[in-house]
Amino acid sequence: KLRNCEKESSGINAEYGGDQDPPIPQRVFWALVEGATATALLVAGGADSVYALQTASVAAGLPYTIILCFVCISTWRALAMECGDLDPYGPDFAVSLIDPFCTLQPRLWFSFLKNIFLAPVTLYDVLKQHKQKPLFPAIGAALCWTLWVVLIIAEIVHIYHPDVKIAGIYSLAWVFFLGFVTIVTVARSTIRGEYGINGNTIEDFFAALLVYPAVLMQLETVSEKGGIAALRPDQGLGGGGGGGG
Repeated sequence: KLRNCEKESSGINAEYGGDQDPPIPQRVFWALVEGATATALLVAGGADSVYALQTASVAAGLPYTIILCFVCISTWRALAMECGDLDPYGPDFAVSLIDPFCTLQPRLWFSFLKNIFLAPVTLYDVLKQHKQKPLFPAIGAALCWTLWVVLIIAEIVHIYHPDVKIAGIYSLAWVFFLGFVTIVTVARSTIRGEYGINGNTIEDFFAALLVYPAVLMQLETVSEKGGIAALRPDQGLGGGGGGGG
């Protein structure tokens, strides 16, 4: 245990100080801090407090994981633009994924709220509008979304009524949610390709996973702009939109 504590303290020094071989007093300081923290937790709440701290540390890392996914996509886009493989002024959606949260447009708010609960209906209408086969994707999305909601509710019931033997049903619920996300991902990828909009399937998946109502809102409004490229910086207001990649 002492050896593990020494390794951890050396790792902390290397991470924050940049020194791979930190001075002994610095290592001793971090080892004492770690030991004192663990002792205080054990004295205050026993082993349960340590388990609670472990759970809290894992939960605290979840938002960072989501941010990291966006950072990876953003880095890929930046490198692709720098190398000339991606046109930053190419075709785009009429609205952004974050527009419902950062603009004062009640129409977008209503569309976002509607798509939370009526996502399969919106998916059917969008696919039909773009001459795709809408029936089976809409039915699959409806079944997956409904089972996801029902099983989540069942898990909540189990939490407050432990006598109901449905423990762990939430894991199956998230399997159905991933099925729903996959269907929305395919729809976004197909329509994005139809308009020549920049992106890739990984972006489509993470967008559907995190903000599927906004994705469906994009698909609803994409025909308004028709994939028209953004105005290039070297064009005046009288010029047309630039063609894009």
